[in-house]
Amino acid sequence: MSKWFETKSEPIVSKSDYKYVGKNCTRIDAKDIVTGKAVFLDDYTVNDALICTVLKSPVPHAEITKIDTSRAKALPGVRAILTYEDFNPEWGMGEPPMKPILGKRVQFAGDGVAIVAADSEEIGKAAIELIEVEYKEMEPVYDATEAVQDGAPQLYERDDIINNIVPGGTKGMQPDGPWYHLKRGYGCDEDPHTMEEAFADCDFVTEDFVEFAQKPTPLPPESPGVIAKWEKGDEYLVYGTSQSTFIMTIQNETVIPGFRVHAKSFNVGGSYGSKNALVIPCQYCCALSKATNGRAVKWMQSKTEHFVIHETRLGSQIKAKMGIDKEGNIRAVQGVWNVDCGCFCSTTQGQVAVGLGECQLFCGQAEHWDLLSNCVVTNKNSAGVVRGYGGQELNACLSLLMSRVMRAADVDPVDSFKKNYIHGGQQYIWRDGRYWRCDDSINYDEAIEEAAKKFRWSERWKGWNTPTWVSEDGRYRRAVGVSVCGNADVGESWTEGFVHVIPRITEPISDIVLQMDVTESGMGQRSNVLKQVAEILNVPYDMVKITDPDNMFNGTNTGLCGSRGTITCGRAAVKAAQDVAKQLITLASPILHVEPEYLVLDNFGVRATTRPELWVPWNALVPQFCTLTGFGRHIESFSTPSMVASFVEVEVDTETGLAKVIDMLSGSNPGQVIDPAALEMQLHGGIGSASLDTALYEESIIDPATGRLLSCNMIDYKWRPFNEFPPFGLSITESPINSYHFKAVGIGENAGACTASACMMAISIAIGADIKRYPATPDVVLAAMGKLGK
Repeated sequence: MSKWFETKSEPIVSKSDYKYVGKNCTRIDAKDIVTGKAVFLDDYTVNDALICTVLKSPVPHAEITKIDTSRAKALPGVRAILTYEDFNPEWGMGEPPMKPILGKRVQFAGDGVAIVAADSEEIGKAAIELIEVEYKEMEPVYDATEAVQDGAPQLYERDDIINNIVPGGTKGMQPDGPWYHLKRGYGCDEDPHTMEEAFADCDFVTEDFVEFAQKPTPLPPESPGVIAKWEKGDEYLVYGTSQSTFIMTIQNETVIPGFRVHAKSFNVGGSYGSKNALVIPCQYCCALSKATNGRAVKWMQSKTEHFVIHETRLGSQIKAKMGIDKEGNIRAVQGVWNVDCGCFCSTTQGQVAVGLGECQLFCGQAEHWDLLSNCVVTNKNSAGVVRGYGGQELNACLSLLMSRVMRAADVDPVDSFKKNYIHGGQQYIWRDGRYWRCDDSINYDEAIEEAAKKFRWSERWKGWNTPTWVSEDGRYRRAVGVSVCGNADVGESWTEGFVHVIPRITEPISDIVLQMDVTESGMGQRSNVLKQVAEILNVPYDMVKITDPDNMFNGTNTGLCGSRGTITCGRAAVKAAQDVAKQLITLASPILHVEPEYLVLDNFGVRATTRPELWVPWNALVPQFCTLTGFGRHIESFSTPSMVASFVEVEVDTETGLAKVIDMLSGSNPGQVIDPAALEMQLHGGIGSASLDTALYEESIIDPATGRLLSCNMIDYKWRPFNEFPPFGLSITESPINSYHFKAVGIGENAGACTASACMMAISIAIGADIKRYPATPDVVLAAMGKLGK
C-alpha cells in the first residue's frame, strides 16, 4: 500500500507592504449580507407590478397551427397575453438575430409559446391552463455532430444557416471572416507546406473524437430574474439579476431596432458567468410592460425554469489530431470542433473565438494549427455566456488528447504542461482575430513547479500506466492527474471610471466616490476596487464609496465576464485616482511653494515631504461646493494571460464505476494579490460552478423520446453537497506582472477551467483505459473498462 497524502490548505499571505492592497479588508457589503439587509432583485418591490408567467412548449420541435387565448384573457386579474402573433417575426434573439421573441415554430421543450401578465403568479398559472394550442410536430435533432450532416432536421429555414451552422462574427468582438478557423504555420493557406508534413515532423501523434456535450448548468444560488417597465417609445427601465448591466443592455438592444434599455442591478446571488444578458426574461417582461401601458412586470424564474429555459454551458464535440516531440512539446494541432449552441446562437461566436485563443496558451509551443469550429443550433435550450466562455470546453477536450500524446512520448505531464504553456515574447491569435505578443513578464514555470511541489507530485506520480494505489482485492484504484489553463481575457474590453473628491463643508475631510459600473455578484469586486483607490489617495478604505451598478449613469464596463475584473476595473479606477491626485498636488504646489515632485497626499490633504509641517487640506484646494474629478480608462489588451494549474487524486471503484476526488490543489501566480480571502474563494470555486464536477457527474439529460429535460431539479441534477468536498490545497506564487500599477492579473474563471481535465486524466490512469466523454459517470467508466452489461 502506498503512502497516504492529503494536501493541506494554508491562508494566502501577500508579500506586499501596502496598507490595503494584499490585505484582507472587511467587504463593504459584509454587514448587510450577514444581517439579511442586502437587497437582491426578489427583495425589490415595485408598486402595482404584474407577474410574468410563461406557457412552455411540451415538444422540442413543432409548428404552432392554432392558438386560442380567449378563455385565458377573460380570467379576472389577467392584464395581457402575448403570442407569436404579437411580435414582428424579423425581430430575433441571437447573433445573427435568428430566434423570434415568440415564434410560430418552437425549437426546444420549454420554449415560450405565450406569455401572461397577471396580478399574481397564481392567476398567471391558471391563465396558462386555459390557453389552447395545437402543434404540428417536426423531427428534432439534439446532437451537434448529427445536426451538421446532410438531411438533418433544420431549425431555421434561411439562406445563411446551412446544415444548422450559424455564420458570422460578433460585432465588436471580432471581424466577420475566418476568425472561427484557427490557421497558423503549415495550416495557413499561404504556406506551401501541409498539415500532413507538420505531423510527419512530430515524434508521436494521436487522433480521436472527444465529447464535452452534456451542457452542464452552473446553478448560482439565485435564479435569473427581471423587473421591466416601459417608459416611452422603445425605452425601457430594466432591473436584472445580471452581473453586467452593460451586457444586458447591448445584447437586448440588438433584438429590436431602436430598442433602448436602461439597465440596473442589485446584489446578485452568484452568477458563475451565467447571468449576463438575460435576453429571454428581459424581452418577455418588456413586451408585457408595454402591452399593459407601462406597468412594471416581474419574472423571477423558479429553479425548474432556471434549468429548463435559462442558458447552459456550450456543448462541445471535437475530432482532433495532435502531435508532440520527444521532449514533450506539442507541435501540431488539427481538428473540427462542433459547438452545440442550443436553439439559438447567443454570442457563441465570441465564446468560440476565446476558446481558440485559450488552446494556443496551453499549447503555446505548437507551431502548426488547422482547427475549424462550427457554431451549431440544436433543439435544446440555448447555451450562453457561462463560466468558461468556450475555453473550458475546448480545454477539457484537447487536454485529453494532450494526455494521450504525452503518454506516447512517456513524458511527465507536469513538465510537459510547463514547457507548453505560453511564455513571454511568444504570439497567439486572440478572439479579435489579431496576433498578440505575450508580455515579457509572463512566465508561470515557478508557479507550476511550486504547485507540483506542494501537491508532492514527484512522490505521487508513478507513470502513465501505473495507479498510485490499488486495494488488496484490486477493486479500488487511485491515480493523480494535472492540467493547466489560462485566459488572455483578463484585459478584455474597455473600462472607464471616475473618482470624485467631494470636500465636506464643516470638516477638513472629503468624501471619495468611485463612479464605476460594477455589480457585486459574490466575488467582492466592488470592495477590491475601492481598496485600490484608497491606496492611491492614502485615505481610509471605509471612506471610499462606489456608485450603484447602472449602465446609463456610469462609464462603460463589460462587467465580470470572461476573466476580466482585476486588470480592467483596477486599471481604470487607479488611473482615475492618480488623475485626481495629480490635480490636487498641482493645486497645492503654488500654495505651499513646493515643487509637485516633493508633495504627497496625506490625511485628506497635501503634505510636503521635505517640510512635513507644510500641509493643506483638499477642501482648501477645491472651489467651494464643487467637486474635483479624475478620469481613468482601461484600453482593451490581451497581452498578459493568466494561468491556473490544477492537481487531483481520484479513487475509482472498478466494480461500480464510481469515481471520486480524494485530494486536489490549485496553483497560480496572480501577480500582486489584491485580496487574499477573495483569491482563496475564487480558487475554491474550482470545485463548484460547472468546474471539477463536469468531469464526474454534472450533465443535462434530455429524454430522446420527448425532448424534455429530465434533470430539471436539484435532486435529478447531480450536484456536490458541502459534506462531500475533498481536501483542497492552494499554492500562490506572487510575483509582479506588467499589467497596471499594482502588477496584478487575478484568477477569473480559470479557477476551475482545468480541474475537469485533470480529473479525467487521473481516472483514465486509474482504470487503464481512455475515457472520451464528459462526465465520467459510472456507466461511462464501466464502458471504458469493457464491463458495461456484465
